[in-house]
Amino acid sequence: MFRNKHVVVAMLVAPVLAILAWFAVDYFVSERPHAARTGGTYLLIAKSNCRYDSGQCDLTNGDFELTLRPTEIGESMVTLDLESRFALQQATVGLVNNGIEAEPSGMVSSGAGATHWSTMLTRPQSSESTLRIAVVAQGATYYAEVPIVFMRLEF
Repeated sequence: MFRNKHVVVAMLVAPVLAILAWFAVDYFVSERPHAARTGGTYLLIAKSNCRYDSGQCDLTNGDFELTLRPTEIGESMVTLDLESRFALQQATVGLVNNGIEAEPSGMVSSGAGATHWSTMLTRPQSSESTLRIAVVAQGATYYAEVPIVFMRLEF
């Protein structure tokens, strides 16, 4: 079988063609990254530290990044700080306790560059609660829903 030179050449060329086909399909079919458009809405992806008792939650979409950090104030209130790489025009946070949505609260800019924001939230009632966040930067809206596990709260 290996005496035929056509079979030997085919066995050498086939893997190379398969690898080239893999990259060609990716190049022609994959979605091209593009800049955020004014008026567009974009989902923020929660990084792994949002799923654990880490004390902060990083959200990202391309080069747009947000960091959430909670600070306990008392038994009924929690301060949530938001830090962004880009200046934000608006930031809103809502808490969902046991499937019941609380009224979203606007965050207040605490820095001159509009990259640091904070707000007071009622303390989540269970570890199953989620946090919904929406921010506006350069006319584009970025949003996410994350579990509150990262907040390090005792229930």
